[in-house]
This record gives sequence, structure tokens and C-alpha cells, in this order.
Amino acid sequence: MTLPAPKLDDLTWADMMAAIRRRIPAESDGTWTLHAPVDPGVTLLELLAHLLEQRLYWLDQVPDALVVAVLRLLGLEPPRPARPAATVLGVAAREAGTAVPVVPAGTALTRDPTGETVFTLDDEVAVLPLAEGGEVGVWTDRDRTADLRARRGVPLLAGRGAPAEVRFTLPLAGEHPAPGPIGLLVELDAPAASVPSWLPGAVADVPPPAELTWSWFRPGTDVSGRAGTFEKVEDGTAGLRRSGVVRLYPPDGWTTRDSGLLVSTPAATYPAPPRLLQLAVNVSAAHHRRRRTARGADLRDQLDAWLRLPGQHLVLPDAADRLLEATVRLADQEWRQVPDFTFGGPADRIFVLDRTEGAVVFGDGLTGRVPHPDPDLSVEYTTGGGRDGNGGMTGNWSAATDVPAASGAISAANLVRAEGGADPETITEARRRAAASLGEVTRAVTADDFATLARTTPGVAVARAHPSLGEHPGFRCATVPGAVTVHIVPAAPRDDLDREDFAAAPLPDPGMLCAVAARLEQARLLTSEVFVRPPRYREVALGVALSGDPADRARVSAQVTAALRRFLDPLVGGEDQDGWPFGQPLRPSALLRAAQRALGDLADVAAVAIGLDGAEADEECDEVPLGAGALPVLRTVRTRIVPAVEPGEGLA
Repeated sequence: MTLPAPKLDDLTWADMMAAIRRRIPAESDGTWTLHAPVDPGVTLLELLAHLLEQRLYWLDQVPDALVVAVLRLLGLEPPRPARPAATVLGVAAREAGTAVPVVPAGTALTRDPTGETVFTLDDEVAVLPLAEGGEVGVWTDRDRTADLRARRGVPLLAGRGAPAEVRFTLPLAGEHPAPGPIGLLVELDAPAASVPSWLPGAVADVPPPAELTWSWFRPGTDVSGRAGTFEKVEDGTAGLRRSGVVRLYPPDGWTTRDSGLLVSTPAATYPAPPRLLQLAVNVSAAHHRRRRTARGADLRDQLDAWLRLPGQHLVLPDAADRLLEATVRLADQEWRQVPDFTFGGPADRIFVLDRTEGAVVFGDGLTGRVPHPDPDLSVEYTTGGGRDGNGGMTGNWSAATDVPAASGAISAANLVRAEGGADPETITEARRRAAASLGEVTRAVTADDFATLARTTPGVAVARAHPSLGEHPGFRCATVPGAVTVHIVPAAPRDDLDREDFAAAPLPDPGMLCAVAARLEQARLLTSEVFVRPPRYREVALGVALSGDPADRARVSAQVTAALRRFLDPLVGGEDQDGWPFGQPLRPSALLRAAQRALGDLADVAAVAIGLDGAEADEECDEVPLGAGALPVLRTVRTRIVPAVEPGEGLA
């Protein structure tokens, strides 16, 4: 619970005048007899009360500099600057040539006819020639190219812990060597917690769910005997955990005829097979920002006007309301950017940014060194950011007007939406963010703390977490004080429970277990011992007795099976549809109600029998315990038709 903000401005002018008038007879010893507004003394007192009311109002206002200093003392970020939007651009050459063009990193591209909204490439792109009308081919257990074309989601590496592989053919043309890395966009149908690699909030070093090997082969040859390895692989997908850009560095001798791509793993330990939505070549991530350099010659007029006075500043060209960050080199020394001068010393080479004016502001000699004019001054700065960069997918990207002529021969299209752009944070918004951060869970003290920290582990999609206090993997039959075992359930698709790649009992991958364990290890108390484990699933067999004579028995049986499967699901099951509660026993009455709700008037459910772990479904009356921390997974449902039961007769 946070303390309410103090309010100092709670004394009004009328309250002050009422208190003053009450004290006039005593303070004047009765000689001041006229207390009406026409009296000059009362008029003077009213003026002083008015001035005091203004001072109280000023006292109640916290200056922005104080807010920024308090945020830094609390270890929180100061008001954040504008955030640039991000997307992935597919680059193409306007004219076919004999050589493969290479577009360098930092190339400015725009989709705006006025050229104001500019994105820059994060990496260089070797624009490999593409076959006209060609498309990416995908083979898993069969040809899935049509599914990929329709964005139906192609399940990859569905090995359930066994070796698995997937083959692609890239639509490359000719026989050209690669002058640079091959850029691939791999867009997956991943949970929201697995932020794509190009967007803000993506975790840099998230552990992969499986160990992948990227190889190449020439289509039409024996893949197993002719596959070659790449010299280097930069996998932005973190092992197909999220959408990302993959950069493949081919070896010497590779040409565009070697357009086959093989992705394999010795153990496909995914909670659910990754679903591929799009695979594109000749791509790079791009951000709504532009890097510029201003030298002493460009700022000569401002440098000549400098005096040896505090508070010198430099207004940078085309940076007003768009300045993101800057670095300054002055007198052969690097100057450091800081949020404010509060903690600066007289000799510190620091500066702050005035993003509204687009200027670099230096210190006053007490907090921050006063600079001297230097004709060799160099300022490298970045402009852009804001919500203006967000937008849909367009194919009209072209090089900005001031890029090299060679880059003008290219065009581009953003293959995913440009997202993540945000306007600068105001002081008020920063204060709200700081207040909200006080309620964030940062230490694992209670059971709810362990569950919250596990579910919010950055970079991995944990859907549920159940802390079991006193459970120690080495002492299963005893309660160990200080031991906590957290069972986690990963997020898995639940849009269609009849899909071929549906994971009925999703298990966390090794990378997810390591990520959650590392976070809880930092947050635990010194006397706690924390373990992270997958859930323990119990196989359930159900027998459903239907009374009456349904017209379509196959439909009724399928509907009952689907309803009970969803009701017992570890992610969307239970009465609240947020997953079957850990350790909750199976009650025939609850299963009967769930089946009857699904059937409606199609048939009447007479009884539901339960069996666990391969046993026959024979328990129709008593609840069946699962055990602490266990979850059910439905394997079989057998339906049978019994005679209709009349009231008072019972069920034979």
C-alpha cells in the first residue's frame, strides 16, 4: 500500500482572512475597531493573504528537476525519450545486374513522399536475385507450401523430444555467390510474451528451446549426403522461440543454386511445434530513426557566438522535437550524455539533451564542465521516433534523397507491421510509472510472489505457475522447510483442440526452465531453496453413459469428447476456464455437468466414470484424487447408451 501524496495547498484566502479577523481585537488590544474591507489595514491584510496563498500554491508544486532526481534515486528511468517504431524490410533491386548488390547498414529508406518518415536498416543486405513468380517451399512430413502461402501456420519440428527436421527451398535465381550474409525473416505464430527480435522489449539472451542446426543443400540432390554447414548463424528467433531475423553466412563456393535450407535438431523439446507464418529472403530489421553527424564547420556560427559563460548549448540541424540520443567529441575528449546535471561535478564532461529544441546543453561549471569552442567539434546524433512511424504494410519504400546513388536502385516493402513507436514520456507519465512500479513484485517471499515472478519471466511464455511449499525433488516423501518447487506450464495454442499439432500436455522446454530458475534464484530469500520443474500429468480415461436414444450418436460422442477435453485442459479447463487447478481431484458430478452443458437437449448424461493412469474407467460416485501439484490429461472417452431412467427407478 502506497502513502497518499501530501497536499500543502489546502489553506484558502477566505480561511486565512477569517483567522486573521478573529485575532485583530486581541492583537490590537481593542484599539482597532473597524474590521470592514473599507479599512486600509484590512485591505493590507487581504493583500498579504493573497500573496501567501500564491506561495502555498507554489510550495505544493514539485518541479520537474526534482521529479527526475527522485526517479534516479529510486533506481528508475527518468522520463523516456521517443521510442522508434520497428519493422522488417524486404529489399529488392529495381534492375537485374551481373553482380549481387549489397545495401549497407544504416541506409535510409522512406515510405513517405515528403521524405520525413525515414527508417534505417540495422544490418547490411545482400540482395540475392529472386526467381520471377517463385515462392518459398516447405517440407515437413509432406509438402506444406500451400499452407505457408495461405498463412495457415505450418507446424515445424514436431518431434516431441525426438530428432526432427524441416526443409525449405528459397526462390533464388541464377548462379551467383553471396557477397554477404543471407537475411531471412522467420515469422512465427508465437505467444505475445515472446516479443519478436526487432521490436522493443525483446530479450537479447533468451535461452533457446532446442538446439538447431542450419544447413544448406542443392535441390534435387541427396540432402543427407550433400548438406553443408554455414560459417556463422545469427539466429534472431532464439531457436524458433519467437519471430526474428536469421542471418546466414555462406562458405566459399556457395551460390544461389544452393537454395535449399535444412533446419534440424537432435531433440525437438518444444512445448508445442512452432507455427511458421512467413519466410522471406533479402531482409533486415529497420527502425524509425536516422543517424546524422554535425561537425564544427556546420555549427561555426554558434561556436563563434560562444562566451565563457555557463549553460552553453548547440542547436543541431533538423533535430527539433525529433532528437533521440547524441554523442559529443570536443577537444579530443568524449563527453557523456546524462539525464540531468544533478549528480555532476565541476570537471565532469557531461551534457543533457533538450529534445524539444533539438539541442545539446552543457553544464554551468558547478554541475558539469563549461566547454571551450573547438573547430574540430563532432556531434553524432539520432533523430526520429514517435507514433508517426507506426503503420501497416506497404510496398512503396524507396531510398531517401540524400543516400548514395547506388542505393537509389533498390526498392523495399515492409513484410510486417511497423510497431513499437511511442511519443516522449511526460513528467506526469513518468510519475505514474514510478508509482505503478512500487507495486511490482521483485522479491520472492510469499507463494504468490513465486507464481508471479515465474509467469512474468522476460522472453519466455509461461502460462501458469504453481509453487509447492516444502517440496524438494530429492526428498519426495518429506516436507523440507525452506524448499519451494515451482511447477510451470508453458503457453501453447488453444485455438483449435483438433489440430494435428495440438499439445494436450504442454511441457516447458529446457531453456524456459533455465530462464525461470535464473529469475527466481535472484529473487529468492537467502534461506530459500528454489527448484523449477514441469507439471506432473495424470492420464485420464472417462466412460460416459448417455440415456435415451440420440438421433446422431457419432455427433453426440464427438461433442462430449470435445467438451470434456476442454474442461480438463491444463490451460483453458476448469470452471473458470483458466486451466484445471493444480491437484484438484476429479469429481464425477463436475464432469457430468460439463458434458451436459455441451450436449444441451441432444441427449441426457446419466453417469461419468473415471480411471487414472491406464486403469479402466469405473469410478462413478467418489472423487478421484490427482495428488499435490498434478494435472489431468484426457486420453480416451468411451460413450455408451443406456436405457432412459424414470424418476425413482435408479440406474441399473
